[in-house]
This record gives sequence, structure tokens and C-alpha cells, in this order.
Amino acid sequence: MSNDVDVLIVGGGPAGLAAAEAAAKRGARALVLERQNEIGYPVHTSGGSWVSDMQALGIPQHLYHPVSKVYFVSPHREVPLNYNPAVACVMDVRGVYQHLAGRAVAAGAAIRVRHTVEQTLLEDERVLGVTAKNHVSERITLRAAVTIDASGFSRHIGVRTAMGKAFHRYGYGAEYDLYAPHYPQDELYLIMGNQFAPRGYAWAFPRGNGRVRLGVGVLHPDSDDDARSYLDSIMQNLPQLRDKFQDASPVEYHTGLFPSEGPLASFSRAGLLLAGDSGGHGSTLVGEGIRFAIYAGQMAGIVAAEAVDARDSSAAFLARFDKQWRARFGRDMDISYMINKHIANYSDEQWDNALDLMRRLTPVQMAQALRGDFTAGLVLGVLARNPGLVATGGKKLLDLMLERINKPAGNIAH
Repeated sequence: MSNDVDVLIVGGGPAGLAAAEAAAKRGARALVLERQNEIGYPVHTSGGSWVSDMQALGIPQHLYHPVSKVYFVSPHREVPLNYNPAVACVMDVRGVYQHLAGRAVAAGAAIRVRHTVEQTLLEDERVLGVTAKNHVSERITLRAAVTIDASGFSRHIGVRTAMGKAFHRYGYGAEYDLYAPHYPQDELYLIMGNQFAPRGYAWAFPRGNGRVRLGVGVLHPDSDDDARSYLDSIMQNLPQLRDKFQDASPVEYHTGLFPSEGPLASFSRAGLLLAGDSGGHGSTLVGEGIRFAIYAGQMAGIVAAEAVDARDSSAAFLARFDKQWRARFGRDMDISYMINKHIANYSDEQWDNALDLMRRLTPVQMAQALRGDFTAGLVLGVLARNPGLVATGGKKLLDLMLERINKPAGNIAH
């Protein structure tokens, strides 16, 4: 049976575009199908990330805005952290996605916008491609040696091929992208507490040139609250931000969904790989997905190209993606999910206590924890600076973290 392409990618987000570039660089005929009219629209994410990852991924400096001051705010506490040089940053989300698209095309991949996948082609339990409706509403059939589901939260192919059910637990976020003439462009805020972000957190992320993303994320079904209803209240009533948002006005409005169940049990089957949010590859600690989606997409694209070269798209061959991803990210993602479940139902008093703990950590330790880079040294350092944890429930959580850290990579079950 002849294929129309070697590697077919469903979804033109960061995972799909990175997969297309990686596969094309290795000589595979790669094609991306994106259902929207353009790459990077609409925006579904705040774009918070880390300078070191932007550099490692080859993202140009003009597409991310470094931030040197980070503030944690709870109902009765505030913890400032200063970084010189800056370690955190806020991406130009649309710009980064289109940059990734340009890299994929330059590598030899093709992209088709306004192409909506309708059905999955299956034969003897092997995924052989998809049927889709193209930009002029014609129904087409596309066959491929390997299909990569990078369709994000919706997981179009994964759900239809019994690769896990639709996500039940998820973060729902809403944000304004504002022009805020008085907002300091070097200050980033993370806000916890039931008044402004029940079962989640709120954020203010500056992205340069007077623009700021102000958002709220709430976990469902942990909470029934609507994140959208808190945006105006934060601008008007949070003392730390009230003056900074004076004369500000939104010029964009974004919403998005983020899976909060940890990685799927499996990311591969015969003819199919799942990458990015479709595989649960983002960090549930703070709902960060873009850099992890790019890394996962790169790994999936390489494995797909190797399968094409070997003429072997069996489940056994493609399972090397699962092994590689879990070896690199599995333990940290498992710990992130464990912490997420632990703090999801924090009361205001517990958030105040958590910030008291944060105050005793170094800025480097806080950045390492937020980035999800969990090591034995970090955990022991937290204990050393917070000896009182030995007599509290926090010690139990840290002991569990150490237990997971000490497991062999790749052996974590979800």
C-alpha cells in the first residue's frame, strides 16, 4: 500500500511543528494538517517559559521577553524574587509558532491550514492515516507510514483509537492581553488564593512594548468556578496591581484548556504517536506546555523518521518514543502531578504558609522548583532551609518526591 506522505502530523501547534521539522530534517516526507486558518491563532496560552529553554530550542531573542522580578502573592503574603540575569520569560506565542512553522518548511515539511481531520484510517489495529476536509471543503484521504497526533487537548486521533479517554481533569484559563502603559515590564506576578483564583492561580505576565497578559486558571472538576469572572476583579481589587493597571485596556482575549492528569499510560501504537498535550506532556505544576510540547515533538519526529527508514511502524518500534520521553521527563512530570494534586485544594491559610516556606528558599531554588527540575539536592535544600517541615505534612510530600527521584528513569507508572 503506497503512502501519500511518510509522516502525517495532525495539529500545527508547537508539538506538531517541531515534529515536522525533526522528521523532515531526517529525509522524511512530512505534512502538517492544521484546522485553523493560520498558524498560532487563536492564542490559547500565556506563553510563560524560561530563557535557557528558549536558547536551547533556538528561539530568537526577539520572540521572548525576559523578566527579572518575580512576585508570589497570597491573601496575606508577598514574596519577591530578583534574578540577574533574568531566567524567566514570556513568549510572543503567535510569533514563536510561526517561527517553528518556518523552520519546518525550511527543513522540507509541508503545512496545510484549514484542513480538518474527520476519520482515522485503521487496518489490523494499525493507524494508516486520516480522512480530512480541506480548505475548499473537499474530502481527502491521506495515508502515512506514521501519524503523529499533535492536536492538543482535544486529542482527535488518540481518543478515536483508544489511546486513553478524553481528559476529565483540566485547567481552564482565561486572560486579557492588555496594553498597560503603567505596568513595569520587568515584573511578573503569580497570585494564589480563593478571592482571585480558587483551585488554581492567577498571573500577570509582561511581554514587552507595554503589553501584559493578565490571566486566571482554575482546575475542573476540582472547582466549578468560571475563570473569566475573575479577570476584572484582579485588575481593580488586587492592591499590588491596581495602580499598575491604571488606564490599561485589553486588546486581545484568550481562553484555553490544559490537561491536568499527568502523562498518558502510552504514547504509541502501531502507526501512531502522541506528542504534546495530546500525550499529557506538559507540566501540571503550573500548567506549562509549550517548551515541553516542542521537546516532545522533536523526539516524536525523530522516532517517526527512524521508523520510515527502517520500514517498521510497529507498536514495538514506535515504543522507543515512550521510553525516550519517560527517561528524560517522566520523573519530573510525575512529581509535578503529585504536587499539583497536593496543593489543588489549598485554603488561603495554607497558601500563606506556603509563601512563608518560599520566603526561606533562594531565588535559584525557587526557579528550579517552578521549572520542574526536581533533584535530590533541591529537596534536601528545601528541608535544610525549612527544618520545621519535619514535623508537618510537608515532610511527607518531600519524602515522596525523594522516593520518585531515586526510582530508575522510565519506570514510573501513571
